[in-house]
Amino acid sequence: MKKVYIILPTYNDWKSLNKVLKILNYSLKGQKKEIYIIVVNDGSSSKYEKTKKYWNFKKVIILNLKKNVGSQKAIFFGLKYLQKKIKKKNNETIISILDSDGEDNPNMVKKLIRLVNLKKDYFIFASRKKRTENNFLKALNQLRLLITFILTGKYINFGNFSSFPSFVLNKILSNNNLYLAYSSGVLKNYNKFFFVKIKKSKRFYGNSKVNLEFLILHTINIISVFYKTVFFRTFFFLMVTLFFLENVKLKTSIISFFLLINLVLAGINICFKPKKVNLSMIKSVN
Repeated sequence: MKKVYIILPTYNDWKSLNKVLKILNYSLKGQKKEIYIIVVNDGSSSKYEKTKKYWNFKKVIILNLKKNVGSQKAIFFGLKYLQKKIKKKNNETIISILDSDGEDNPNMVKKLIRLVNLKKDYFIFASRKKRTENNFLKALNQLRLLITFILTGKYINFGNFSSFPSFVLNKILSNNNLYLAYSSGVLKNYNKFFFVKIKKSKRFYGNSKVNLEFLILHTINIISVFYKTVFFRTFFFLMVTLFFLENVKLKTSIISFFLLINLVLAGINICFKPKKVNLSMIKSVN
C-alpha cells in the first residue's frame, strides 16, 4: 500500500490545526493509502489537545521543537525527520506540505496527491490564483515578486503548499537551502515542476501573521538562496550603468550599493545556513 506523509508546521494555532485535520480526514477518504500526519510544533507556548479521532490516518506524529524557529525552518526539520524515517524513497511514497491555519485549502491536498501519481517525477506546487490579504499587503507581495524576478530571474509565486514523490527528498535537502526558504530551496535543487493554480483561502481563526517585517525578511531569505545568480545579474547591470555614467559620486554610490546587496545575500547563505544538521532541535516526538 502506498504511503502519504503530510507535514504541517504549527505555532500556537491548535484550533485551526484540528479543523485542518478534520477536513483532511474526510477529504482523503478512499485514497487506499496509509496516511501519516506529521505536525511540527514550532515551539508553541500552549499544548496540543486533540479534539477528534481521525479514523482515516494511520498515525498523527507531533514533533516538538525546542524553540520557535519560523515556518520555513519548521518544515525543514520536519523533512529531515522524514528523511531518516523513510528508508526506501520511491514514487510509491508521497509527501505533502501545507500550512495549518487554513490558508492552504486542505480540500486541495487530494488534488495535489493525484497529480503526483500522474506526473510521477514532477514536483507539484500550488501557485497563488488569488490572495486574500488587504490591498497594502497585496501590493507589497507584487513588489516582492518583481524584485525577486529581477535579481534571480525566478517568478516565485508559490509558497509551502506542495506534494512530491519521496525519491526527490534527498535532492531537495542536499545543500540545506530549504533551511532559509522552502520554495526557493526546492527551485534551486530540482528542475521538474508542475504548477496548479489554487486560490489562497482565509485563515480559519485569528489574524494573518504576514506583515511588512515578515515580507522583507522572507524575501531576503528567498533571494539569498540564489546569491551567486544575483551577483552575476547585478554585476552586468553595474557594468552597463557605469559605462554610461560620468558622475563620480553617483558611480561610487552605485558600486557601494552593489557590494552591500551581494555581501548581505552571500553572508546570509554562508553564515546562517548550517553545513551539517542533526535532529537535536526536535525536543520530543509524540
